[in-house]
Amino acid sequence: MFVKSIFLKITATVITLVMLLFAGQDKTEEYDVRSPEECRLNFTVLSDCHIEGNNLPRYQVFARSLRNVIKNKSGNDAVIFLGDSTMNGQNIENLLFHGAVSMLLGKETVLPVMGNHDIGNGNGDYGTLQRRWYDYTQAFFGRELEHPYYYEVVDGYYFIVLGTEAQTVNEMYMSDEQFDWLDGVLEKASGSGKPVFVFSHHPADYATDMQGNETSRLTDTLARYNREHDLVSFVGHTHMLLYLFWSFHDSDGYPEIYLPRLTQLAGDDNEIYKESGIGIEVEIYENEVYVRGRDFYNGEWRYDTVDEKMCEMTYGLKNPVR
Repeated sequence: MFVKSIFLKITATVITLVMLLFAGQDKTEEYDVRSPEECRLNFTVLSDCHIEGNNLPRYQVFARSLRNVIKNKSGNDAVIFLGDSTMNGQNIENLLFHGAVSMLLGKETVLPVMGNHDIGNGNGDYGTLQRRWYDYTQAFFGRELEHPYYYEVVDGYYFIVLGTEAQTVNEMYMSDEQFDWLDGVLEKASGSGKPVFVFSHHPADYATDMQGNETSRLTDTLARYNREHDLVSFVGHTHMLLYLFWSFHDSDGYPEIYLPRLTQLAGDDNEIYKESGIGIEVEIYENEVYVRGRDFYNGEWRYDTVDEKMCEMTYGLKNPVR
């Protein structure tokens, strides 16, 4: 595996250097968290990059957005990609995605989520494509995974990644083992006294058992935890444009934030759409979690043209961070 990792990195570096020449430069300015002296932790969430080998505009949006991510003067404690990082799970797509992330975000803690497009979007052998995803995750992010779900403790905060366990498009197949694992991790997290962050490609109400039968087990688990503790969930897949009314949900008993497609293009000519490059910044303070949308392509905070206000949301904490 060591030799394979070195080969993947060298190949990705060469390809990425060439592609970055075509991606163009980013001239956006630095930015910062709302209150640098009071911010306890901050991280960036991006979703649905859909990198494919024959789509230069999509890669241009992706590369320029990454260049803006690292202009946060307070740095990022983590950068999370919510899946569908590639269009078809092909090797060239993985090399382009992982090469750019490694080169432009090399010093960041990166947490990848496996999306349905990363394992063929309903086509191909799940086991083969899953192992490919594992190989790239290990080679570029140093994560040796046995399952598409895992967690990491970042400065005392639990970051929990969920994943589908079968070939899927619009469902997230979850085994009893994953549900039991999640219960155990939440039990550990409950003693931290800090908010927990859950990341999934599919929304929680897309969860099924391994036979594909719909289940409310995931939403019930997250809601039960959030009754006494603090939990915020982030999901992708739907490509929902980032607006206050559409994107910020709490109807299931916990906050669930829908991320848009980062590389949104328009028309048959794949023009870079005005909604391209949108993600979110998350900041944790003593008494709240503060979330705001950011246009990483243009280097601006996201303004909600529907509600005519900044696209931001504050979640008060039941348990203040000490």
